Amino acid sequence: MSRGVNKVILLGRLGKDPEMRYAPSGTAIASFSMATNHSQKVNDEWVDKTEWHNLVAFGKKPKLQVST
Repeated sequence: MSRGVNKVILLGRLGKDPEMRYAPSGTAIASFSMATNHSQKVNDEWVDKTEWHNLVAFGKKPKLQVST
């Protein structure tokens, strides 16, 4: 078994405002959905595909990087 860390960077659009909650220990937990899209060629025509991701960030201060 390897002892590596998997890292994923998602760039997309938030589906709605993050929902914040706190664990009994005081740890902040943010839940949110994000849409990512890509183009795929189907029968000589480009088609946009959208995938939705349900994400959870946690820690003392979950930080969301939002740019417009």
